[in-house]
Amino acid sequence: MSDFRIGSVFVHVKDANKAANWYANLLGKPEPEPAAGPVQFMETADGRGLVIDDNRNNAPGIRPAFMLETTDIRSAYERVTSQGGRIVRDLEEDEVVAFFNFQDPDGNIVMVCEQRK
Repeated sequence: MSDFRIGSVFVHVKDANKAANWYANLLGKPEPEPAAGPVQFMETADGRGLVIDDNRNNAPGIRPAFMLETTDIRSAYERVTSQGGRIVRDLEEDEVVAFFNFQDPDGNIVMVCEQRK
């Protein structure tokens, strides 16, 4: 059985770099280096933080609210689907990370993520 831990919270924005600078100033952190990709991550405590996402790689309407972390992505996938979670972004994986998005019975979108490095 897969264990889950509440991970980071998503902040959906138009410009990830601009928003990351704003949140850095708000939280009293140094402004991050600009990112070429769609996401800026800002750690707050215990490896959790804000995932500042401009959503350029997401299908319309797929906006995760938060992340569940796991150490076994395949077991987590099976657990979610066996509980009636509807997969809205299929499992993607590489050597660094594996993740998928699902919709709960009330329509909330949640990401499940396994950090590998």
